[in-house]
Amino acid sequence: MATDLDVRNLPPPEPMLRILEAVTHLRPGARLRVIHNRVPHPLYPRLLERGLQVETEHVQDNEIHLVIHRPA
Repeated sequence: MATDLDVRNLPPPEPMLRILEAVTHLRPGARLRVIHNRVPHPLYPRLLERGLQVETEHVQDNEIHLVIHRPA
C-alpha cells in the first residue's frame, strides 16, 4: 500500500521540497505515490542518492504518478 502525495497545484520548488521531505520518512519496503503534473527530471538523481527507487507512470495529459520506494 502506498501513501499518496498530490503536488500538482504547487508552484516550484514546492513539489520537490515536499517530495524530498516525505521520502525521509519512508521505511524499508514502504511506498510513496506522488501525483504530479509533469515528469520531475531533476528529482530522479536526488532520489537515487538517497537509495530510493522510482517508477514513473503517465496516467493522462498533465498527470504523472511516481511510485517511490525504499528497498527492503
